[in-house]
Amino acid sequence: MSHTVLILGAGIGGIVAAETLRKLLPASDRVIAVDRAGQHFFPPSLLWLMVGERNPEEFSRPLDRLLRRGIEFRQGSVTRIDPAQREVEIDGQPLRADALVIALGAEYAPEATPGLAEAGLCIYTMEGATSIRDALARFSGGRIVVLTAAPQYKCPAAPYETALLVDSYLRKRGLREKTEIEFFAAEPRPMFVAGPEMGAAVRGMVEERGIAYHPEHQVKEIDPANRRISFANGVSTGYDLLLYVPPHRAPAVVREAGLTNESGWIPVDRHTLQTKFENVFAIG
Repeated sequence: MSHTVLILGAGIGGIVAAETLRKLLPASDRVIAVDRAGQHFFPPSLLWLMVGERNPEEFSRPLDRLLRRGIEFRQGSVTRIDPAQREVEIDGQPLRADALVIALGAEYAPEATPGLAEAGLCIYTMEGATSIRDALARFSGGRIVVLTAAPQYKCPAAPYETALLVDSYLRKRGLREKTEIEFFAAEPRPMFVAGPEMGAAVRGMVEERGIAYHPEHQVKEIDPANRRISFANGVSTGYDLLLYVPPHRAPAVVREAGLTNESGWIPVDRHTLQTKFENVFAIG
């Protein structure tokens, strides 16, 4: 008797899960990956796109290539999840499975911070990274602020890498002496999940490059017209170019399915990654 595994989300985690399961399961079992996009792009390369060292086509691939590896691909949006029945809807069309893997990642919520989306450019999206590349190409000097809008976010190294890459880019263009770079972090130290030693090392790298680092600055609101950022501790600062990590939250379809707890995220068994529902797993 054959079985079906349905993987919701074809980012890095979803693709690795799909390929691993395809290798482990009998050929008669179906492995189906679902994603709203038809192309997968490698998120770490967005940082290189920002500074003109990569083009989108260099790190993007069509997801239907998964078929070559025996993995079915369905393009569409996940509009409903019934974890108890292991049933989902893809653009309103029902699909059942013997096992579900939730790999939908985080939903970005810049609107949770008043003025953020209008004021700055997001470092975590293709659109944002492309806009940063264009903005840096036009930049002739001034004040650049790198901001984390909330203390918890994926890829905790990314904003720090961004600050260092921007510094290097400006040095190559002879603009560093005409530019202030400041980093305002909601978290108490860099790479908080990696521990205090790593945090101190990363902070040292940032400050050695002349980048002012301000931890525990939770943004309250931003005034795009006057280019002013206000923080919960009463501090405010100006900017000419604002690069930000947005607040994160679980996707609406995941919250509506009853998969999340009071933290706003999906709790799992740390050893198996199974949720409170049998044969429903979550990664990412």
